[in-house]
Order: sequence, then C-alpha cells, then structure tokens
Amino acid sequence: MFLLYDLVFMLYALVYLPYLLLTKRGYAGFGMRLGLFSVQVKGQVQSKANIWVHAVSVGEVMLLDGFIDQLRKKYPSYQIIATVTTKTGYALACERLRQKAVVIPSPIDFSFVAGNFVALISPKMYISVETEIWPNLYRKLYQKNIPIMVINGRISDNSYGRYKAIRFLLKNILNQVSVWCMQSQQYADRIIELGADPSRVKVTGNVKFDELPKNVDSSVITFVSNKDEFWWVAGSTHPGEEEIVLDVFNKIVKNDLKWRLAIVPRHIERVPAIMELVNRHGFKAVKFTEIASPPLTPRHEEVLVVDTIGHLRSLYSLASLVFVGKSLCVGGGHNVIEPASYGKAIVVGPRCENFKDIILCFTEANAIIQVDGPHSFEIAVIELCKDKPKRERLGAAALEVIARNQGATKRSLECLEVFLK
Repeated sequence: MFLLYDLVFMLYALVYLPYLLLTKRGYAGFGMRLGLFSVQVKGQVQSKANIWVHAVSVGEVMLLDGFIDQLRKKYPSYQIIATVTTKTGYALACERLRQKAVVIPSPIDFSFVAGNFVALISPKMYISVETEIWPNLYRKLYQKNIPIMVINGRISDNSYGRYKAIRFLLKNILNQVSVWCMQSQQYADRIIELGADPSRVKVTGNVKFDELPKNVDSSVITFVSNKDEFWWVAGSTHPGEEEIVLDVFNKIVKNDLKWRLAIVPRHIERVPAIMELVNRHGFKAVKFTEIASPPLTPRHEEVLVVDTIGHLRSLYSLASLVFVGKSLCVGGGHNVIEPASYGKAIVVGPRCENFKDIILCFTEANAIIQVDGPHSFEIAVIELCKDKPKRERLGAAALEVIARNQGATKRSLECLEVFLK
C-alpha cells in the first residue's frame, strides 16, 4: 500500500512543484521539506531531547504560540521542534516561534523523506494540530515507538465525506495515533467511525478558546489614532468578498464619514488586485506598509489594505465592527474567536462549514450575526454601524461565550502526561 501511496504522491509532486515555482509559493529553506538539512540545522535539532509539534498554516501556528509556552513550562528539559507546511505559516512561525522552538519546514510525505525527519529529530513525542493524516510519517514514527498525538482535532464535512470513501485504508493509520484530542463529540464520533480506537479518543474542547491575543502592535495603534473614528475590519477575506464589502462601505460613508475600512486578505499575494479594486470603487487604497503620517487624503476616502502577516489580531482589537471572511464567498469560514476575545461585534456569512461548532456556540448565545447572503449582509452591517448599543451587546455576549469554553489546553496537556512522565 505504501509503495502505491509513494507513487501517487510522486505523480502529484511532479504537478505541484512546478505550480509552487510559478506561483512563488515556495520559500527559503523549502529544500528541507525533501530532507536536505544543513550541518547547522542538524546540530541545532540534535542538541537536546525533542518534542515535535506540527502546524499546517497561519491559523495553526497562532494556536501553537501559546500551546508551546505551556508545553515548555510543563516540560522544560525538552527542546521543541516546530514544523510548518505553507509559505505564509512558515514565515509567521519564524517570526513568532523562533525564541521558543526550532522552526523548520514540514516533510513531504515520501517514505524516505519522512524516515529522514524521524531519524534526525528522534522526538520523544509527535503532536499535530488539528487532523493532519500523513501515512508515511505516521508509519515511520510508529515503527520507532514514538507516540503520536493530535490536538484540537476536527473533521470537516468535506473531509469526512472523502475519508469515508477510503475508510478501509485508514483504520491501520488512525490506530497508529496514541491519543486523539478532539474539539467536540461530533468530531470524536467521526474519527471513531473512520476506524480510530474509541479508547484513544478524548473530547478536550477547542484550544482556540484558550489562545487569546496578548499584545497589540504599536504600528497599528499609530494608524488607528483618531478616537472619533470607527473601524470596520474585514478579516481573512477571499475573492469576491472585497467587492461586496466595498459596495456596502460606499453606502456607509455617504451617511457617516467617521467610519473607516481595513481589508485584510487571507492571501497577501492578492493585495495588488485588491488595491486596484479599492481604487475602482472611488477610494484611495493605502497599504499597511506604506502608511503616511499625516494622511495624504481625507481619512474617509482611504481604505487600508493590509499587506503583512500577523497584524490581523491587533486590528481586531481596535475595530468597532468585524467581518470574518471566507464565509460569503468560497466557503469554509475562518476563526471568529480572535475578534470575539476583544468583545467585538462580528458578522459572518452563511458558509462557515469548517467552524460549525464554534459558530453555533456564538449564534445560540446571540453573540454573533450570521447572514444568509450579500443582501442581508448589507442590511446587518449598515444597521450595526448606526447602532452602537447593539454592537456593545454583541461584544459582551461574545466575551461570555469565550469564558464558558476555555480549558482545552489544560485538558490536552493532561493527555500528554502518560507519555512524558
């Protein structure tokens, strides 16, 4: 089976690697994904006993930030090795985690590459954020008797459908995992249905409720300095959503010039196209990295387009109103816990499939507004811009939801104790 998997994966790589080059999604150090390590990296990785933690992209890296702090506090004798898959996630990990972990790209899941990583890192424990299933890597870890743990585990509707189609192949792989710490009972039931041993599956909650933002970036405070202004932050936006947001914002500023807009796209390579879109709507697009002080044009005519990674949380903290993207167009949704933790009024679209449990927590408590499409989105946003007490009620309710759902990090770390005595 694994020989066939390697062959299929190799064919996929022959298509995917040129795509990375053409779209410039490769990054410095990408060769390490093939197991090509410098002498310096080898020496650093092998200098201590290791715990290996893995994140796919930006969201998982943000979650790991606080989790690693707790891990180091509880197990100070271990070095943390953090592997990351995507270009943006790796860049953020290098920025955020360098002082607390050795950060390297994650292995491409060929047998020989996975084997090289396991031999080099030789971890006491492997911890993956959310439900990442890498057959060759798991097999190599299992062969070396290295415990595998999944934290904040979830299986989206789409993934569940795909996995069910190959359930007969998954059972052995899933049972190489020592403990599954799942976000909810529904996700726990799904991983058991796919073949995981029920005795290894725990419901620990969502770690994202614990990973609350700590600091606000001073550069953001400098720009958002006028207390008489109200900021609408459209975060993690995807294609199609910026146009809807700009259409609504056009109507807002016709009646109230105190409102400002910041657009934070999920993929910063889209910034040039968004800048052009903003200008076509009659506003002046201003990049976050090119903020002018004092501003060159009247403030209400400017739209801030964030062309950096890692500033979204700070912008959420200063917002009066938040839209969380990938929920009107594309679908899947993004994490609403970050703006909720600041007590903000939040609007999302109907397509939040990947965060159904979290969205349900907030909608049941009347702590978020979920609309069914662009028209109701416009109505909801314009109403909230006019109604400060309603914004405040939503924000207060969101903080209550956060408080009720904390503790998953502690429960996940307790599951580690049997392996890291």
